Parts: sequence; C-alpha cells; structure tokens
Amino acid sequence: MKHRSASSPMLSLTLAILLFSGTASAAAPAPFVPPSDWMSALGQQVLAPGYDGLGRSAAGLAERIDELCGMPGGHNLDAARAAWRQTALQLRHLSALPIGPALETRILRRLDFWPTRPAQIESSLQARAAGTLPDTRIGITARGLPALEYLLFDPDRKRLDTDTTACAYAAWLASDAARELAALQPAWGAWVSSLREADPETDAALLGDAVNILIGGIDTLRLKYLEKAARKPGDATNFDAWRSGGERAHLLAFFDGLRLGLQGRDGVPGLTALMRGRGLLALADQLDSQIEVVSTALQALPAHPAEGEAAVTQAIAALASLQGLIAHDISDRLKVTVGFGDNDGD
Repeated sequence: MKHRSASSPMLSLTLAILLFSGTASAAAPAPFVPPSDWMSALGQQVLAPGYDGLGRSAAGLAERIDELCGMPGGHNLDAARAAWRQTALQLRHLSALPIGPALETRILRRLDFWPTRPAQIESSLQARAAGTLPDTRIGITARGLPALEYLLFDPDRKRLDTDTTACAYAAWLASDAARELAALQPAWGAWVSSLREADPETDAALLGDAVNILIGGIDTLRLKYLEKAARKPGDATNFDAWRSGGERAHLLAFFDGLRLGLQGRDGVPGLTALMRGRGLLALADQLDSQIEVVSTALQALPAHPAEGEAAVTQAIAALASLQGLIAHDISDRLKVTVGFGDNDGD
C-alpha cells in the first residue's frame, strides 16, 4: 500500500501532463487569415506570374503564326497550333479567378470571348484587310484566343497558311493579346500594395467579392461549359475547345484554377484556410471532401465529353453540390451576401 501511495503523485503528474498536452494540441487554432492576405498571396504568387507567363506565351504564339504566314507548311502549322494549345490552357486556368486587375480591366472579355462567333470573325478580318475597319473598332466577339482557335483549327474553313488574309488577321490577334497582357502587368504590384493597408471594412468587402467570384466560377464551369454544352447529346460543337480537341483539358484547367482559390497551395492560402482560421473546421473539411468529389467526377470525363453523357451528368451534379455548399452554408457562416455579379462569363 505504501509503495502504491508513493507512486500515485508521479502517476497523477504524468497523466496531467499528457492530458494537458493533448488538450492544448486539440485546441490549437489554425492561423487567422485576413481576406487581404488571401488576395495578396493569390495576386503576388499566382495571378501576376500567371498573367506574365500568359503574355509571353501569347507573344510566342504571334511569332509562330508570323512564321506560318511567311513560310506556309504543315510543320509551321503544327507549331502554331501547339503554341495556341499552350497559351489557351494557361488562359483557361487563369480565367477561373477574375480577381484584382483582371476584373478591373475586364481583360478576360477581350481575350476569352466564347462561344465563338465565326461569322463576325470572318467579317472583321475581311473588313480589316480592306482598310474599312480600324483595329481599335474590332469588337470582342472577333478577338481573343477562341477566335484564334477557329482560324487555326476549324475543319470547315481554309487552312490558315493557304489564306493570307486570315493568316495576317490571326497574327494580329495574337500580337493584340500579347500587348493587352503586357499593359496589364504593372497593375498587379499596385493592387497587391494597396491590400497592405486594408481595414476591417475593406477586408469584409474583399471576402464578399472573393466568395462570390468562386461561386460564379463554379456556376460558369457547371452551366456554361458543361450543362449548356451537353444539351445536345453527341454534339461536340457546343463544348469549349472542341475544334482543337481540348474539351476535357480545358475543363480540368478551369477547375484547377478554381481549386487554387478554394484550397490554395504551399504559401498561398485558400478559402479553406480562411475558414479554419475562423474555427469552421468541420465545414472546411466538408468543403475539401466535396472538392474531391468534383475532381473525381471531372477526371472521369472522356477526352471528348460529348461522348460521355452519364459522366457529364455526374460532374454537373457534383458541381451543383459544391456551389450550393458555398452559396448557402459557407456564405452564411462567413456572413457573406451572395449575388451573381460580373464573373466575365457570357
């Protein structure tokens, strides 16, 4: 009995230490992430370098098309098409997050008008060649990367290197995109700097805008790029990038962009980090789980989604659940008012 009594204080102390240490570990909060820090990290580490890379790719695309126009042939056509595919995937990845200067300048409307309008592209290129349409008056429906896809890949028009008028127009389109992107680049530094002095009111507005942009992006992926496109089963022509055969790749690129905003990456917080910093641990876990459901559904799409009606239906349902989770449960807990604004969709 004496031996037991002597060891009891030590045992009690050990148990107390273990209990205290476990409690402290369980109660340790996630770091608080102000919305301005979230947006600043996205701007500085993702969007600014992303748009810089996109600008360099657009300039490279213009060079490949210039080479094609000057020396027609299959090899140069393949090189121009490969350059377009690279540039377009970069654009699709960035287009999921129209934040900061990308939203303020509405650059995505000029670079990424879709669905493509072939009649307006053909009319503009002919009028430009005739000298009756100045470059400054060429509308957004006849500009950007989707218009270039039409000229480079459309199976029902003349090959680009056999149509000098169209080739010159395509070279201008790519150069125009590169110029637009170069002009945008200085705005990123100024925007990130402006976030350093964010007050509570500014942070609240940034949070509301960011959450609505994410909801709008999910809606664009679900409705514009999948649901509307799939209304005619077996018809590939309603899907983004169908001419270049990049339908699935473009859907995945757009979702990867959204995922950066939702979950972040090393050194860049996402919405989930912001939620955990506010104690919404279970809801953040639920968001992570639903993002995985969407990812799995999109990965299951065939290369040409028009050939996979059931897979498309499943992806649409998964995206609808993700959108609903953010638009209702998460927005309510974050005290964000949801309203569909300008997310650069058409």
